[in-house]
Amino acid sequence: MKREFLGAPGSDGQRARRARRYVGGLLPSFCDFLIELDAPQRGYESLDDLFSEYPQITEGVSTLTLALPDDRQKTIRPAYERYHHHYVTENRRLDYPRSAPYATGKWGDYRHWLDALVGMSKEDLEWVAQSCVAFVLGELKEHRFYPSSVRAEPPIFKWLPSDFDFGDRAPGEPTGAAFQAVVFGYVRADAPHLQVEARKARAGSARTQGIGDIDAWEGDQLIVSAEVKHFVVGANDLGDFTHFAANIAERAALGLVVAEDFASDVRAQIEELGLHPLSRLDLLRIVSLWDPLKQRAALNAFQWVVVHKEQNSGLIERVRAFLEQVGYRPGHATADEAGATGKGGAG
Repeated sequence: MKREFLGAPGSDGQRARRARRYVGGLLPSFCDFLIELDAPQRGYESLDDLFSEYPQITEGVSTLTLALPDDRQKTIRPAYERYHHHYVTENRRLDYPRSAPYATGKWGDYRHWLDALVGMSKEDLEWVAQSCVAFVLGELKEHRFYPSSVRAEPPIFKWLPSDFDFGDRAPGEPTGAAFQAVVFGYVRADAPHLQVEARKARAGSARTQGIGDIDAWEGDQLIVSAEVKHFVVGANDLGDFTHFAANIAERAALGLVVAEDFASDVRAQIEELGLHPLSRLDLLRIVSLWDPLKQRAALNAFQWVVVHKEQNSGLIERVRAFLEQVGYRPGHATADEAGATGKGGAG
């Protein structure tokens, strides 16, 4: 079997044909098949003796199939599938071939094996099967995944809208600066193909030649623009969005109104303006579906705005303290570290 399993060498030193690894399941299947037919007790001397008692069925089948009493049939297929499961699923020998119909259909190439096996004792058949299995497991590499080898990246950007204290402010920190930075991080990570502009909170988009508080461009074409309101938007605030909505419609862009939340019926009225309302909870639901690397990219964008745009030492310190509190260290967070912060189930 070793020559068949590894490939028999040709006269030129090269392999004469491709290795038939499926024989590692075919040979023990023959043994099980004969044991289940009680062949060791029958005194058979050849495969033809077996066929004289259990006629071979050839019509419509390719595998070894015998006719049993009471119109029943028996094939080697169930035994082969057991060994296939043993190799691939139970012992992770993923290089073992997957096609059971092809393998069992090739049984005729090994009639000489069956001629030898059919006269063996049950003990000898069991020994052959066990030795074959041991050989295959020894020859094929085990492919096993070890979760302990994975360095887990925590869902850090999910933690920001969920747990960062946006209601708190350091001395001199502009109102809504942290929330606007989160929205910038969201847009930047969600649209990495666009050029995203950030403005300082409370600067006013009109005074800074912008459309919204955050604008994302493809060349000279506006693609996404967001107005950011760190409060619950009510009906009295709708007038603030009419000019923004007109600019969005004129430029055929995607307009977002991102707020802490929206009063009853206000969402529908914002949508009537052609804009898309997103609450902090909406953002949280979206970023919860992001992979850890995308979350890290959003955090990087958030930190860039905080440090390079807002340039407020109090806000910078609040962000640093939050990241320290949750145990976040870029590129070094492990599953144990994430779990130790109490955030292990957040992802």
